Amino acid sequence: LFHDVRVEDIDPDTHAAFVIERVLDWGTMKSVRALVRLYGLDRLRAYFVEGAAPRVSPRTAALWKALFGLSEEECAPRSSPRIRSPFWTA
Repeated sequence: LFHDVRVEDIDPDTHAAFVIERVLDWGTMKSVRALVRLYGLDRLRAYFVEGAAPRVSPRTAALWKALFGLSEEECAPRSSPRIRSPFWTA
């Protein structure tokens, strides 16, 4: 999941959005369960309410929005999404 970054550089608090995006899009059921234990369902719901849905795949966003009972309007981005990960390197 994090093959393009040094795992030891990831801070779960500072880089929460990055971790959430990776695990929700590419993780296994086991890693998603670990993500829920780490952040809790409230934090994952907040991730979508804060407008981050465009940063994950449309299928991932649809699944989690349905799970949380969120409308498209509730998940609309408040500003432009980040293009790159905080760890992206050339």
